[in-house]
Amino acid sequence: MNKPFRRPSLNEAIRDYVKQYILDQGLNAGDPLPPETQLAQELGVGRGSVREAIKALQSLGIVEVRHGEGLYVRPFSFDPILETLSYGVHFDTKTLAELLQIRILLERSAIEDVIQGITLEELERLEHLMEIWKQRLEAGEPHRGLDEEFHGVLYGCLDNETFTKLFEVFWIAYENLDDPIIHDTGRAERDYSTHLGLLNAVRARDVDLARKCMVQHFSHLVERIRRARSGSQE
Repeated sequence: MNKPFRRPSLNEAIRDYVKQYILDQGLNAGDPLPPETQLAQELGVGRGSVREAIKALQSLGIVEVRHGEGLYVRPFSFDPILETLSYGVHFDTKTLAELLQIRILLERSAIEDVIQGITLEELERLEHLMEIWKQRLEAGEPHRGLDEEFHGVLYGCLDNETFTKLFEVFWIAYENLDDPIIHDTGRAERDYSTHLGLLNAVRARDVDLARKCMVQHFSHLVERIRRARSGSQE
């Protein structure tokens, strides 16, 4: 590329060049990239412009800067998505409702494959978690970690790392939201009951029943968010 870029597309063009360079060279996570000075010379732009573009690529999770070492291709991560979603659910209830809708659609779709692939060992792990959950419920102790672990075991049988990471994004975005819409006081017993029903449906290999249990599990939260949205729109 011999012709210098012109603003206002300069930053975007540099970013596109670096991304295309990674693809063309077949680079993998952890592989080094040319230094900023070399990129600036190849593109015919100032080093400051390259540095700005690299910062943008860092925020997108595409490259990482190792101080004293240089630029490297960053392993794929959902962190940038998580940051955006976490901000969005704090910003308005519409994003919160849409995120929940996506989660429900994914989980209802995935449960059939879960039922077909889950092992007896994984079912036993779920049963053990529910026993611990019951004990904590009776003792008035928190159960939020068990909820996450339950779903982690449930979807672990899919052997789909991207699905697992996406589920973690949903989980963190909701659970880190300090909002009474999410963390209502009457949730503990209801959560135990719906998760036990889901486990029984999965154990029985009953897809329809499992989906009904999921709808029941999410229905209270869906209604609370609907009411919050109605109130904010009045």
